[in-house]
Amino acid sequence: MTDETTVHGDEATVHEGVTYAERESGELKLDLYLPGSENPSLVVYVHGGGWVAETRSNIPEPERYAAEWDCAIASVSYRLQEVPDGSGVEEMYDPANPTPRGTFPDHFVDVKAAIRWLRAHADEYGYDAERVATWGASAGGHLALLAGVVDDVTDLGDAFADEVGKTVAPEESGAVQAVVSWYGAADFTLTGGEESQEGPVPLLMGGPRSEHPDRYAQASPVTHVTPGSPPALLMHGREDEVVDVEHSHRFFDALDEATVNAVFYELHDLNHVWVEDVADIESERVGMDLLAAEPTHAQSVYEATHVEDGGSPDPLIVDLPPAGPEAIRQFLERTIG
Repeated sequence: MTDETTVHGDEATVHEGVTYAERESGELKLDLYLPGSENPSLVVYVHGGGWVAETRSNIPEPERYAAEWDCAIASVSYRLQEVPDGSGVEEMYDPANPTPRGTFPDHFVDVKAAIRWLRAHADEYGYDAERVATWGASAGGHLALLAGVVDDVTDLGDAFADEVGKTVAPEESGAVQAVVSWYGAADFTLTGGEESQEGPVPLLMGGPRSEHPDRYAQASPVTHVTPGSPPALLMHGREDEVVDVEHSHRFFDALDEATVNAVFYELHDLNHVWVEDVADIESERVGMDLLAAEPTHAQSVYEATHVEDGGSPDPLIVDLPPAGPEAIRQFLERTIG
């Protein structure tokens, strides 16, 4: 079932094209990047693309960061949304994209299936199945957040009860211990108007919010935040014209209210995918370079550090370095390291 190619590079061992699920619309695959250390933690990366575009190759330098952060990184494919005529997102559809397609919540079901599959095969590949984080950008940020706050795919909500199931490694847990989100959609009540018929979210939800309020709510990560949710690191541009920065504000506030530790970097002057003008968007592959570019981007940082009675503060990130790889490294080391 794995059908993979293994490459031993200077920075990481790469297992490419590992099949983790077989759906009616085709096989779903992942690429796994392993550092040289023994039993590292695992980060599951979920790519962006408006739920309808891109592939699992849309990830910033996974070999490099697997080595630098000393963690395994798995970049996973998931079923992309089917794009009918009149949906308003036809320009995003690439008929050459080989990724299987479906309808929501297939995307979420697949991400959870990948997490369970990776847990089931941890001994085979040599990482720690008990230390798992999700990381995603934009639509992938939405799915990474949702996978963080909804432990079991069947807990998504009664609006989706007939559309979820566990056929891949069903005995394994789909829960994760930490989440990193780049400009992820967290609250679908912020997207468009009540009667909006066009765009990625109405397409994803099967119609406007006025017709499907429960689907919009239950597909929103902010709805599922509890005191048992995992810690989160959020990074979002204040000038984001695709996913408003208010999504991350609301998710951070929900975590803080639930006494869950979190850090939120708000990048002044930056738009979606860390550009200043949406016309300049390329891909997530260059996202880390843009985020870490000199001079350092102006930023506001919000911390929620909750202390038990008699305890002492234990911040998720020490001294709050600029948004970028060092901040992510520290967060992962503190949460799943």
